[in-house]
Amino acid sequence: MAKAWMPGAARLDGGATRTPPGTGAPRAVWTVTGSDPGSWSAHEEARRLVDEGRATHLVWNPLTGETVQTLAATRRVGVQLGGTDLYEQHLDHGHEGRVCLVVSVVAFRETPFTDGPMVGLAPLLLWLDSWGVRRAWPAGRPGSEGPKAEVAARAWARGGHFGHDQVPGSSAKGPGKLDTACLLSAGARPDRPAPGTDTAGQLSATPRARRATSS
Repeated sequence: MAKAWMPGAARLDGGATRTPPGTGAPRAVWTVTGSDPGSWSAHEEARRLVDEGRATHLVWNPLTGETVQTLAATRRVGVQLGGTDLYEQHLDHGHEGRVCLVVSVVAFRETPFTDGPMVGLAPLLLWLDSWGVRRAWPAGRPGSEGPKAEVAARAWARGGHFGHDQVPGSSAKGPGKLDTACLLSAGARPDRPAPGTDTAGQLSATPRARRATSS
């Protein structure tokens, strides 16, 4: 059963503003804080994001495994997800989908966090699983030139996992060139193959996936 608050995660009040439920496929969006995980804790970065009005659901330090949740899964984030359309109308895709869960990783975009230890990743992914976020990355590997608008919109409609720069209309630069197969494979159930990264959302695995840890 899906829980609004991730089991085992520390909590920090990010606001209780009620938001209307969305419709459509569940999604998870990955972004980075632009800070050194060896110097900044998840709690410190979560506090900063809350104070700046940019709270996300989870803030995770992949070196220590510390995970802080500032918003229930049923709340919508303060960070901008999207941009403007052809008519200069503001679009916020964070209000779409049954849930749109945003994970801020304490990391730099230029140094993909999937190249290092990912302590505590498995329970984080299992919590996203519980909300129906499928383990697929339909928009392809983040950190490259973004897809055309119509391609991005089709990928977004399918649900799954996305980089902040892959949200339709987004001008965000993060989270960097992640190894998405490695990222999504941690803690995969025996009856659920480890996922891959191709644009069709097909499932595959890589040897690097074994580096992800769950402690």
